Amino acid sequence: MPESSNPRDKSQKPKNKSVLVALSGGVDSAMAAHDLLQAGWHTEAFFLNILPQEISGTGLLAARNVTRHLGIRLHCLNEAERFENEVISYFRTSYNMGLTPNPCVICNQRIKAVIGLSLAASLGIDHLATGHYAGTKRLPDGRTGLFKAKDKKRDQSYFLHQIPEWAIPRLIFPLADRTKKDVMKQAAETGLLPLVQKESREICFLKGNYRTFLEKRGLFDNRPGDIVDMDGKVLGRHTGLYAYTIGQRQGIGIPDKTPYYVAALDRKNNRLVVGKEHSLWSKELLAEHVNWLVSPDMALKQPCTVKIRYRHQGGLAKLELLESGRVRVRFFSDQWAVTPGQFAVFYLDDLVLGGGSICG
Repeated sequence: MPESSNPRDKSQKPKNKSVLVALSGGVDSAMAAHDLLQAGWHTEAFFLNILPQEISGTGLLAARNVTRHLGIRLHCLNEAERFENEVISYFRTSYNMGLTPNPCVICNQRIKAVIGLSLAASLGIDHLATGHYAGTKRLPDGRTGLFKAKDKKRDQSYFLHQIPEWAIPRLIFPLADRTKKDVMKQAAETGLLPLVQKESREICFLKGNYRTFLEKRGLFDNRPGDIVDMDGKVLGRHTGLYAYTIGQRQGIGIPDKTPYYVAALDRKNNRLVVGKEHSLWSKELLAEHVNWLVSPDMALKQPCTVKIRYRHQGGLAKLELLESGRVRVRFFSDQWAVTPGQFAVFYLDDLVLGGGSICG
């Protein structure tokens, strides 16, 4: 059995009991800090100013209130420019390439993990903790693996799969074995609940939907073009490919007895390709920029479960590593609306094997 690194396990005696907690201003990260403090860790926290004041201000206030309540030190870092260059730029570029991005994955990889671990090192702190619902455990080969959380409905391991393997042993997820209901209950009992902000948006930097965000900032390609069916027959016009994603049904504007769905974004010809529901099923995909959290041999020698979006239940598949470094995923059964730009994440039971960006 893998050895748990859950700090709430009183039988665990960590060699280094210093930890830096990433506070968002929400209840989960606040309770992560609380749990570590209660378990005897020397606990400090940091807050990243990465958003406009009207969005980040309430989070910073909540983080300050939480650290005062817990009696721990808070470090505030202004990383708005880096967030713009690393995450917003990726978000904009993806949509303009006809892809559907997942900025939370990129933010965890390029912003939260990198900055948090760097700050921890500068403070002489070995561990970084977050309020994500995920876990780490020691594997039989001595590596530290990333695992799903106990609360499967809240599990966020999907968003963490691009964090480099070397960083995983330095990460702690205090909520690994907790449920959201339990966290909320204890937050109320400890007086933390009134201090935190409400549940965060699905995408933190969006006050409205992504289309409004892109339009307000002029970060999109709004050239009109043809809407065509799977045979290339012109059915209508679209007002910009950025406004559509694979599997979308609403907003196409092509009436028919049975609904049309977005089947592909033909960026080269600026065409929106639509089809009936049956045309969006597929058994295969390609993933690039694959980040392995275990030995690829371990992932390739047996079937695994592959999730193609966060809320996807996952499908059983076999992986094939290509010479290019890409991974071909062959599902045992058809999957609906495989979407370029989203991430395919590979699991063996609860263990995250790795994952990459869907490119075909």
